Amino acid sequence: MVQSVEKAAEKSKTLLERVLTVQPTQRIERHRQRYFNRKLVYTIDRDRIEVRVMKETEGEPMVTRKAKLFTAIVRELPIDIFPDELLVGWYDPIPNNCPLPVKSDLTLEDYLDEISNRERNPIFISEEQKRELREEIIPYWKGQGNWERLRLSPSHYEPAPPGFTPEAWYSVSTSMARFHVGHFIPNNEKLLKKGFLGIKKDAEERLGRIDRNNPEEAKKIPFLEGVIMAMEVAAEIGIRFADRARQLAKSEKNTERKEELLKIAEVCEWVPANPARTFYEAIQSIWLAQILHYWEMRETASISPGRIDQYLYPYYEADIREGRITKNEAQELIDCFLLRPSWFLYSLNSKKGYLLTDTSGIAQHVDVGGLRADGTDATNELSYMILEGMIHTRLVEPDVGLLVHSKTPEDLLIKACQLCALGTGHPEFINNDNLVLNLLGRSTLGGDSPITLEIARRSSAMGCNEPTLVGTDSGYCTSVYIQLLPGVLESVLTQGNKGWPEGVTPPQTGDPRDFKSFEELLEAIRRQLVWGFEMETISTNIGERLIAEFDPTLYQSAFIEDCIEKGICREEGGARYNFGPFVSCVGVTDLGDSLTAIKKLVFEEKKITIDQLCKALEKNFEGYDDLRQMLLKVPKFGNDNDYADEQTAWVMRTFSQEAIKHKNTRGGHKIPVHIPLSSYVRAGAAVGALPSGRLAEEPLADSLAPTRGSDISGPTAVFKSVGKIDHAEVFAGISFNMRLDPLIFKEDYGFKRMADLIRTFVDLKIHHVQFNVISSDTLLAAQKEPDKHRDLMVRVAGYVARFVELPTPVQDSIIARTVHGSR
Repeated sequence: MVQSVEKAAEKSKTLLERVLTVQPTQRIERHRQRYFNRKLVYTIDRDRIEVRVMKETEGEPMVTRKAKLFTAIVRELPIDIFPDELLVGWYDPIPNNCPLPVKSDLTLEDYLDEISNRERNPIFISEEQKRELREEIIPYWKGQGNWERLRLSPSHYEPAPPGFTPEAWYSVSTSMARFHVGHFIPNNEKLLKKGFLGIKKDAEERLGRIDRNNPEEAKKIPFLEGVIMAMEVAAEIGIRFADRARQLAKSEKNTERKEELLKIAEVCEWVPANPARTFYEAIQSIWLAQILHYWEMRETASISPGRIDQYLYPYYEADIREGRITKNEAQELIDCFLLRPSWFLYSLNSKKGYLLTDTSGIAQHVDVGGLRADGTDATNELSYMILEGMIHTRLVEPDVGLLVHSKTPEDLLIKACQLCALGTGHPEFINNDNLVLNLLGRSTLGGDSPITLEIARRSSAMGCNEPTLVGTDSGYCTSVYIQLLPGVLESVLTQGNKGWPEGVTPPQTGDPRDFKSFEELLEAIRRQLVWGFEMETISTNIGERLIAEFDPTLYQSAFIEDCIEKGICREEGGARYNFGPFVSCVGVTDLGDSLTAIKKLVFEEKKITIDQLCKALEKNFEGYDDLRQMLLKVPKFGNDNDYADEQTAWVMRTFSQEAIKHKNTRGGHKIPVHIPLSSYVRAGAAVGALPSGRLAEEPLADSLAPTRGSDISGPTAVFKSVGKIDHAEVFAGISFNMRLDPLIFKEDYGFKRMADLIRTFVDLKIHHVQFNVISSDTLLAAQKEPDKHRDLMVRVAGYVARFVELPTPVQDSIIARTVHGSR
């Protein structure tokens, strides 16, 4: 009888109650609700400081101007400590601040009045701030500080190459300088061991070795002086918060909160200026260092903390051993850390209301688990506690990944599956064995610093899921989705009349009606891909040179090894490794399925001709329904059919092999990536009907997943098809999305079933997989009543977003993904 009652009680628990190891504190619950209740506000402080300093420093070296700007921001940007906080520091003066794109959107002044009143993502802006923006700040960027003027510097521009009108070339090349993409993992271990003042000493020592009589050496002086200035002021940030904490403690009447404020003061008095001594100091130091990356460079993304379970563990273990902290106290600090990244906001396009991080994160990636340098499993107690913290917080950020490998403990994998079952889109599963192969493969591209097996094993993913070398890789400064792969096929079939942007004329590859073999078609596609890579390289290299000249980083560069020793910033090649920018693509499986259909029906079975196919595509299959049905019945990628999977493998291999032939301005190689983000929806709107049977303007495949509705043989078959791609040669990573039916987790055995699926994923050498575990009924209900579903999270692509804040076409595309059931 007692056992029956216990079983009944267990069944009555919610899924969240079933997977919790420890209850989150009330403090964490309050912080979480504040996030969902926030109202967006614009504060002008940073924009005002930037314009003032840039005016004051006209004529000085840009690295010096940027160092002085960083100094002014760190010293002058308003700070505060808010109720309930144990960790301090925000990206902006207030947590719910939303900056505006005053530099990158030069039409902003025309619709400032609309922003506060629009239905989607309104941002409150006071009338006085609007006046200052219109009369002082925006005019500066249109005058002395104008991005357009900077991008028109003739010393940087190549003339429009063959195939581009001047207008099209200007649009492509100048777009590269709009956004400093970031994408790196800073050397946080160095910060914890040295503090900012220790890094400052490193720069001072290097400056002392400069031969000032050598012109090449003398060029390094402004950068090194700038790093010294940046580290000195960064060391002051903790003091500012310590002073504020003591000030608040004086008037605090609640004894418990008073003690918390005094503890904050004690911690911040020491870090991040000095080496961390305790777990509390270490996690606070890392957080303040993280926000300072964005204080230096606001328009950036994917600066990732990395494997925090590894570099924080020594401090946790020592504190537990010495009795300085309890496990529950450490868990609450972890939870507080995990709550903060989701508050980062940046409006990419204010007029349309698209916020980079109100709807989604900026991929501040954190990994747990993985390998040690000696190849043994790296899992520790913090690995579990971070996953537990994500169960407590359930927000869009940080973007948490589990580094899975053949030796991953079953308990850790089950914990990750429990988190996944909650339907928040976390965690990503990243194949650590493949990540190591991927990074070792990059060594074949050459360079002065080889990537050893030990280095590869200590590495992590950043951003969405891109493998990277921790604290030594420059990341990348600019990127472009130049390769809309189905558009390349469209161009080949229309002899260049469609498929590329307006004003772009690709090389002629002949009339497809004259192709005598399938191999001729593949060669025509490859030739246009090669041409696209050449144009992409010219345009992104322009962007790289412009960013190096006008947007060098001092603070960020100090966190990347060899920048200080070389005496140059990351943007100029100061890092030990200089891979990227990443060359991305969208529509891999769409092109693969289209090639399979052409091979089978045109060249092998000869049931249709290229002419008939081209006419049907031109009409979007109107009047050609029988032909479309034939195309739809051809085997598709995602069903473990070698015939169908072969073409998608060819597409990915050809793209990857051509990408690595091109070099950046920093001496490194461009590397391929297939992470479409949400561009698969916008890109699909620009592509006509395809030989796969897809209609014009429909979304493309959202990742290296099957095209919509074509995966009809179950999840194992999908995994086997995806596993036929050589993931190791796609050096910057691949996204793979899948939906699972929540009913799988009705019983606890569902967690084990999912863990077994992840083991299969590792064995198949797939780089990455991420899941949505939400029913279509729930998603449809959220579309109808968004206010009731404000906390509904979904995995869009390489990032998690609040479903109700996504554009409707993206919402619809997520609902349309195949749900793999509980059978």
